[in-house]
Amino acid sequence: MPFVQQRRSLGVMIVVALLSGCSAPDDTRGAEDTPSANQQVSSELIAFVSDREGPDALFVMRPDGSSVRRITGDLPPVSHPAWSADGQRIAFNAGSPTLSDIYLINLDGSGLTKITSDAGANFYPTWSPDGSRLAFSSNRDGDWDIYVMNADGSRVRQLVDSPGFDDKPQWSPDGSRIGFATARSGSPELLAVDPEAGEEETLFPQPTSGLNPAWSWDGSQVAFNVVTSSGFDIEVMSSDGGDRRSVVAGSASEERPRWSPDGKQLTYYSDAGGSWEVYTVVIATSAARSLTDGPGFDGQPAWQPTPP
Repeated sequence: MPFVQQRRSLGVMIVVALLSGCSAPDDTRGAEDTPSANQQVSSELIAFVSDREGPDALFVMRPDGSSVRRITGDLPPVSHPAWSADGQRIAFNAGSPTLSDIYLINLDGSGLTKITSDAGANFYPTWSPDGSRLAFSSNRDGDWDIYVMNADGSRVRQLVDSPGFDDKPQWSPDGSRIGFATARSGSPELLAVDPEAGEEETLFPQPTSGLNPAWSWDGSQVAFNVVTSSGFDIEVMSSDGGDRRSVVAGSASEERPRWSPDGKQLTYYSDAGGSWEVYTVVIATSAARSLTDGPGFDGQPAWQPTPP
């Protein structure tokens, strides 16, 4: 997988035929480094992955980058955190690109539970809106497909079964669809599948190239990555397929967008400054700033939903 940060961006295998020898020159957008003096600090949290204390572990921080706290203890390298809709539990995977399982943990670090135990890789967990189930991608049958299971790991069911890569699932806020990325046609496309019937359709009314789909919490918009020569940019589209617009674009790779609860911002991670850091961006203005600043890896952020 000849792409920068291959162990942290496993899904880039989807676009390996499109990306080769990618470099990551500095971004020229001039993202802010510090919040303004009158900025109100939210009580929400952003979960993210960092190697600042050794192997990749799960951390949380405020949306201004303050109050960083480690959640996971001694585990294999972790990745791809996903919040439950009540904002109290986090699903994530831990292991290697070839052997990884999905875990759950409470926000205070208690209740660590491994809910898969398979001879393969299980990645990209995403919660159903009612918290009863998780969808995820796995290569347990020889290639990457989409699965669904109860939140305790029981009743695993294969939802998508097709040759090639099908991964990065995201459950819609109304529970009716699971968006995912596929490369079965030779280029990355965004599809959706009914979690009950297993019937597939395009994510938007018209076929759309991209990956890493993410619904806003109210379901009105979808953010996703588009492929560039440097990696990925971020675009947003209304869930009905209208009002498509670029939010973050530059000479760096901007990956895995996730929504703020109010739908006004996205968090993502980027190598714009020469190392992988967590960013936020205001959608209306494309004003971005980094929340982390270190020599190692900080990435794969996920914004905590506002508890109901």
